[in-house]
Amino acid sequence: MNTPASDPSSAGLPPAGSTGSVAGRTVIVTGAARGLGRDYAGMFAADGASVLLADLDESAVGAAASAISETVPSARVASVAADVTDPAQTEAMAGAALDAFGRIDVLVNNAGIWGDLERSPLLETAPDYWDLVVAVNLRGPLLCAQAVVGAMRHAGWGRIINISSMGAYMPAGVYGVTKLGLNQLTFALATELGPSGITVNAVAPGPIDNEATRSQVPPQGITKMTEGTALKRMGTAADLYGMIRFLATEEAGWITGQTFGVNGGFSSRL
Repeated sequence: MNTPASDPSSAGLPPAGSTGSVAGRTVIVTGAARGLGRDYAGMFAADGASVLLADLDESAVGAAASAISETVPSARVASVAADVTDPAQTEAMAGAALDAFGRIDVLVNNAGIWGDLERSPLLETAPDYWDLVVAVNLRGPLLCAQAVVGAMRHAGWGRIINISSMGAYMPAGVYGVTKLGLNQLTFALATELGPSGITVNAVAPGPIDNEATRSQVPPQGITKMTEGTALKRMGTAADLYGMIRFLATEEAGWITGQTFGVNGGFSSRL
């Protein structure tokens, strides 16, 4: 980790300023070594949150945290290696956030496997591949939630934001199955955690223009996805962050158990 611990005396208190602010909050982002997770972490840091980047790839997540520190000199960031499918490691992840910042306010369950979309036919899915995707995309968010709820319950406040997908509503093989399951997990956890002052919501992105998409989808597929949106463009990390950030604020305190499609109108074509 590469940041000093914050003053824990303010744990559980809302941040100063607007109820729409994330400044002063502590945020854990999983799958943060690269791609959208790294982008979310950087944007939270720029907005004044203390951010723990967690990822299976220790060197890459450390480099991502260092890059954020260089880009945002005022950033309070730390990094930790964590396999979200391992309960001991998710508990250690939560402990790292408490050690670094003294509190846990927000968990963004971003780690996931998109995988090879050519494997999407379920009847052709190997059992080992099924188990891997279910472990990361569904078991992982549950274990991470279990790891952070103690600190959130102690504070009487918390936000858990699961990153789902519009693939939950499309033929997308085991990936789609896990993302639809994640939506149900979101609802179930929201019901259990509501009395503790913790909200649980999901964001379901549509087509996003990033390295992962362009490495797995051929140009004709990118064109098809773009034309499938009402806005006739691919989304960006910033488009998704607006909703994620809102759900992390005081203003979203009466919103829980919901899955929000952030997709440029792509869902209107389904």
